[in-house]
Amino acid sequence: MLSYVSLPSPPLAPINHLLLILLFITTTAITIIAAMGKLLALSVCFCFLVLGASSISFRQQPEENACQFQRLNAQRPDNRIESEGGYIETWNPNNQEFECAGVALSRLVLRRNALRRPFYSNAPQEIFIQQGRGYFGLIFPGCPSTYEEPAQQGRRHQSQRPPRRFQGQDQSQQQQDSHQKVHRFDEGDLIAVPTGVAFWMYNDHDTDVVAVSLTDTNNNDNQLDQFPRRFNLAGNHEQEFLRYQQQSRRRSLPYSPYSPQTQPKQEDREFSPRGQHGRRERAGQEQENEGGNIFSGFTPEFLAQAFQVDDRQILQNLRGENESDEQGAIVTVRGGLRILSPDRKRRQQYERPDEEEEYDEDEYEYDEEERQQDRRRGRGSRGSGNGIEETICTASFKKNIGRNRSPDIYNPQAGSLKTANELNLLILRWLGLSAEYGNLYRNALFVPHYNTNAHSIIYALRGRAHVQVVDSNGDRVFDEELQEGHVLVVPQNFAVAGKSQSENFEYVAFKTDSRPSIANLAGENSFIDNLPEEVVANSYGLPREQARQLKNNNPFKFFVPPSEQSLRAVA
Repeated sequence: MLSYVSLPSPPLAPINHLLLILLFITTTAITIIAAMGKLLALSVCFCFLVLGASSISFRQQPEENACQFQRLNAQRPDNRIESEGGYIETWNPNNQEFECAGVALSRLVLRRNALRRPFYSNAPQEIFIQQGRGYFGLIFPGCPSTYEEPAQQGRRHQSQRPPRRFQGQDQSQQQQDSHQKVHRFDEGDLIAVPTGVAFWMYNDHDTDVVAVSLTDTNNNDNQLDQFPRRFNLAGNHEQEFLRYQQQSRRRSLPYSPYSPQTQPKQEDREFSPRGQHGRRERAGQEQENEGGNIFSGFTPEFLAQAFQVDDRQILQNLRGENESDEQGAIVTVRGGLRILSPDRKRRQQYERPDEEEEYDEDEYEYDEEERQQDRRRGRGSRGSGNGIEETICTASFKKNIGRNRSPDIYNPQAGSLKTANELNLLILRWLGLSAEYGNLYRNALFVPHYNTNAHSIIYALRGRAHVQVVDSNGDRVFDEELQEGHVLVVPQNFAVAGKSQSENFEYVAFKTDSRPSIANLAGENSFIDNLPEEVVANSYGLPREQARQLKNNNPFKFFVPPSEQSLRAVA
């Protein structure tokens, strides 16, 4: 709103007229600037409001009609990539069920002394350890190396790192090893892996490690296309989902001079079983046979300067040039891997993991000596560190939800349920994911229910169960037996119920929200139970007594024990 200054009627000196004109101009300018400031402030507030609202939503919307189903199918893996130390199986992410949920699934098997070489992904992952024990590592950019080899006698504390060895220096002047934290995993653990964070796994026991991984490609952290990508950091091997990516390139990627659509056709570019690029002529020059990891794409000159090494073999191995076809993504470590890890009795000793005493890192308590060491490293004081070290770098990334743990829901005749969400594993709030482990006894039932805010991806760990899923039209879109190793995607708000057909039916359900809400349709504290009797009676056309039975006959919350007829049939 503009302000006007009335000029006085008596004649004024020219200087006074000039002052009044300047005053008018100044007042008008101030008013305009103030008005613009308010608009700017409102705009800034609106932007923050929009950004704040968008930060709450972790997921992008699936494509139109992606969640329109006439029938759901239990999915099984349809591709296996063999490696020296194990294999990786994948489910086709192009299936409609996975496209609706915006996820991809794979299963990793590590044999004794097998190492899953480091990689990172374009979307967050949840990894459930179905079987086995071992070690894993997460490499967070910017976080310090807090695991260090013992200092040699006469050397200052290892946090005072000795100078690096440059070209021409004595080989004996090499520094001791240090690295970021190494975690132990056990059967039943759920591991959270954020987007772009490098991850590796190692099996130090005779029992094979079986790990089921869900990748949330619809997560807002993924700003590439809606396809799972593994950015391998070592080796020369095929990506887990490369086969499916090639199938969907034409329909999923827009035209770009850098898109795969403009790459040479199949007849111009040959791929070996391990994904090696064949040699081909370009502009009269023969292109090098490069490996399939990130370093493969950089020239040796760049890598030599970046790592300050001039050894040709180091550079070739870094680029995956000396790989055999058998090695793949999982290599066998001859003689076992040596890892630094805490040990109460032999603290800070360098030892093999299979000789290590059992411990739970979540319950491991530091003594006063370790606290002093942490303070010297800058971890034990609020006044030191950069803030990131004290949050992300020391966060917990795993939680055990498997058997032999205190469950969240338990019925000694029916089964148990254990959940991991943002309330008990904070990192899941960042990822926008959660999971639950269920164990259902023979002929027991989990009641019809639905997830109000998440898709549920059910992976059958052991046993089998008869599962029914109902859509918004009241149609059964799934009414089959779910067997071990199969996956069933239950879309958001679709109702599901299951009855165990084996002695134990064990499953893990990955959820696409960090704090999923379950609405039970039957049993105590369910939808029916919380309706007034009159509403139940008139909604279903029942007499008052029958409405009361419908409301109150089932005293169980989630798991319903076998009926007497079922128990007699088993006997």
